[in-house]
Amino acid sequence: MKPRRLMMQAFGPYADKETIDFTVLKNHQLFLITGPTGSGKTTILDAMTFALYGTASGDLRENRSLRSDYASPKVKTEVQLVFTNQDRTYEVTRTPEQELVKQRGEGTRSVPAGACLVEIDDKGERTLLASSYGAVTREVEAILGFKAAQFRQLMVLPQGEFRRFLMADSKERRIILETLFKTQAYRKLEEALDARAKALKKDYEETAAKKTHLLEQAQTASLEELVQVLSENKRLLKEKEKEAAKANAVLKKATAALEGAKKQQVLFASYEAVCARRKALEKKEGSIESLKKKLKLLDEAQKLHAPYDRAWQSLNRARQAEALEKEAEKDHGRALLEVTARSQKAAGTNTALLQEEVARAREELARMRAVSGEMVRLAGSLEKGKPCPVCGSLTHPHPATQTQEEKARLQKEQHDLEEKIAALKKEQDALEKAQGALKKAAGSLETAKRSAREAHQALNQDKESFKKALEASSFPDQPAFLAAHHDLTQKEAMQEEVTRFEAQKASTEGELKILQNEIRGKEKPLLAPFEEKEKAARSYYEALATQRGALGERIAREEKERDALKSLEEKIAKLQDDYGPIGLLAATAKGQNSENLSFSAYVLQSILDAVLKAANLRLSSISEGRYTLYRREGIYDARKEQGLDLEILDAYTGQARSVHTLSGGESFFTSLSLALGLSDVLESYAGGLHLDTILVDEGFGSLDPETLDKAMNTLMDLQKGGRLVGIISHVAELKERIPAQLIVTGGVMGSHASFRV
Repeated sequence: MKPRRLMMQAFGPYADKETIDFTVLKNHQLFLITGPTGSGKTTILDAMTFALYGTASGDLRENRSLRSDYASPKVKTEVQLVFTNQDRTYEVTRTPEQELVKQRGEGTRSVPAGACLVEIDDKGERTLLASSYGAVTREVEAILGFKAAQFRQLMVLPQGEFRRFLMADSKERRIILETLFKTQAYRKLEEALDARAKALKKDYEETAAKKTHLLEQAQTASLEELVQVLSENKRLLKEKEKEAAKANAVLKKATAALEGAKKQQVLFASYEAVCARRKALEKKEGSIESLKKKLKLLDEAQKLHAPYDRAWQSLNRARQAEALEKEAEKDHGRALLEVTARSQKAAGTNTALLQEEVARAREELARMRAVSGEMVRLAGSLEKGKPCPVCGSLTHPHPATQTQEEKARLQKEQHDLEEKIAALKKEQDALEKAQGALKKAAGSLETAKRSAREAHQALNQDKESFKKALEASSFPDQPAFLAAHHDLTQKEAMQEEVTRFEAQKASTEGELKILQNEIRGKEKPLLAPFEEKEKAARSYYEALATQRGALGERIAREEKERDALKSLEEKIAKLQDDYGPIGLLAATAKGQNSENLSFSAYVLQSILDAVLKAANLRLSSISEGRYTLYRREGIYDARKEQGLDLEILDAYTGQARSVHTLSGGESFFTSLSLALGLSDVLESYAGGLHLDTILVDEGFGSLDPETLDKAMNTLMDLQKGGRLVGIISHVAELKERIPAQLIVTGGVMGSHASFRV
């Protein structure tokens, strides 16, 4: 498992949403998580463990205490981890049980824990794997291959948990090794053999008890005696079957006679019902005849419908033509009044005289312009001391100017005359337009009069045609026709009623004829005598059937008891044959042998020896050959499980001692070596789990510089193999050695974390 992104919100010291992107590490497989004490370094491991398993990384942390004290009561505590495992990407989101502010009203509400796990493929498509708290945990256990306890001991090594595998007793270490190396099958084989042997023994005892109980239930001493009783009962059954066959024949005959009587009674009941239906139809026949007569009148009315409809349409067209003629007369009268009025107005104006006055005014204006222009020119050529060409004076105190007043007067006069001409022309145009409208109205009036004449002619013709058709019909007058015409809409319903009546009448007559033929010469039967005979025959037959059934049940029970006894005797013999080899195998696998060693314990001892061999390679390097881990052998405490306890050999003293005697620094690098040895052996086993991430929480502070240097070399070698190694420490030397650092800072508003690579 390798983390890709971790999001924490209102979790531990992280008040706001805090996202840690592990992909920024790129090729840095070793990184340091550093920060002040209490800032939230270990909380990062808590968050990973909580997201995956729903529990924190340390034993002393409870889920209820994971919520940040800095967080707003409106912000939900939530952790989300995106990780890869065996080239597949997953996203797990989890929230603990918590108290949040109510969405409405005051106070808080209790929010239950929740979880969600999805798989994300290469295209970003998301597949939901689990959506409940427990289901997500079980799915994660299946994906990673181990539970929370093994996860803490092998991948996330937090404070208080780092030394647990080293210090575990045989029972706890057995559980861890069985989970990691999937050796439960060997223990299950032991248990299966033991269970099989016990089951065979128990089965034998139970089978023997069943045989005894069955003999008591059958009230017989042996299988042979039961077989004799069964043979006698079968003979008695055959005799009862012969008697039952005769009784059944008598019953069938009585039943057939009763059924025949019932059918004949039903036949008479049907005949009576059909007769009643015919009487009802006869009562209705008078009204049907009336309907038929009315239908004949409706047929004639339907024939007159076409000439009547044509006359009615002609009447409507004539009325429309009269209305159009009256409207055309009104339009013609209005147009005539308009032409008369405009003709009178135009007659009072002499257009020719106005045009002469305009021409005269234009000539006068042109003359005045010429004289004025000449006077201005002469005045402009006057010189002082020279005579005026007009008056001969040598002085020119007031040279002539153009008479503007006269010019303006003439221009106004011309303008007024032109306006009068324009107004007169407008009146003439209006008169011409009115004359055109009068002409058009006269044409429309003539057309309307012609259409009205034609419509009245057509109306007279259609009225005459309808009158002749009416006289040729059976209707005495037009009101009689109209009354029938009004009922035409009901003709179809009337016809259906008549048709239905005729069909019912024909059907009834047909049924009556058939039934009359069937009952001819017969009388309505009484059922009582037939029922009594059938009842007596049935009672006798059922009594025999009861006797035969009881005897058959007894025989079936005895056959079942016989078969069961035979089966039990065969099973007892087989169980005796099977228990011999199975019992021997179970005792051997269980450890009832000269070595007092079970099969599963032997397998786990072999695995632990391989783990210790791999661990001692690193432990020897770090301790410079001083320490060697080995498995304690022999029987040393019969009160508890043994065979997987560890001791450490100190080369300085040549003595073996308990791993519990190691100092803090010694237990740290010994535990680290053991964890890495586990990882090596796991990967060497086919189908084993691959530990590609190790997160170490503290412990380096207890090492001297030389041991720290060796431990760092071990971790550097480890990360070269592709594992991601994270170290939580505040040791200054580690900050200098490890460039990739996840820096955690604390403050009054909560903590923050970010990578510096």
